[in-house]
Amino acid sequence: MFQRGVQRGSDGRYTVPLPKNADILPNLGESREIAYRRLLGTERRLARDENLRKQYVAFMEEYLMLGHMRKIEGADEESRKRCFLPHHPVVKEASTTTKVRVVFDASCKTSPGVSLNDALLVGPVVQEDLRSIILQSRTKQILLVSDVEKMFRQILTTSEDRPSQSILYRFSPDKEVTVFELNTVTYGTKPAPFLATRTLQQLAAVEETNFPLAARAIREDVYMDEVITGTDDVSTATCLRNQLSENPRKIWQYWIPLELI
Repeated sequence: MFQRGVQRGSDGRYTVPLPKNADILPNLGESREIAYRRLLGTERRLARDENLRKQYVAFMEEYLMLGHMRKIEGADEESRKRCFLPHHPVVKEASTTTKVRVVFDASCKTSPGVSLNDALLVGPVVQEDLRSIILQSRTKQILLVSDVEKMFRQILTTSEDRPSQSILYRFSPDKEVTVFELNTVTYGTKPAPFLATRTLQQLAAVEETNFPLAARAIREDVYMDEVITGTDDVSTATCLRNQLSENPRKIWQYWIPLELI
């Protein structure tokens, strides 16, 4: 299910196809109108909270700057059948990084009553359960913890699948509404957790010879985007940390530096 269509670029980044239900996919209908109405509703909400509006715009500017979405113009806008995903802010005051995140609603129904998520497959669970990972970490003398930075957005989707992840947006209400495509695995789509975790597993398998400690940690000690691993001595802990986040080849480009506890 995962290997078909998966590619790895020269920079080490993976491109994956969205796993689709071929029987339901053709039933996706018109979605632009509801995405437009939802955009206007989001803009009204943002107009009532200037701080929220600034954070929303900053989030979308970063999305565009990092190449995680691209602007669609001219004939390219109409050349492909598109599924438009509404979007809205989610505020997490407890977050130490991004307090406002933009969530894309892949469960929004198109005109026949079928959503993009209805047409996608969820994929199996490929990681250990969280309880086992935590219990295993408590047996180690040195604990290393971290999380994966922008986990889903580190993985590209194929160009064929990107029209299914179209959005309407404008950075200011006095601008014209523009079509964008999301270029990466998108939070809110049904297979996103599987694609992200399975890609990490694939990365571990490919790079195990070069980075055995990091590969083992990824296979056994990661739950979604949380790294909870450890060792019994300082030298091994340092080597593991270097393999995960500081190796010269930057193979583990998903990772932010680990904290040793």
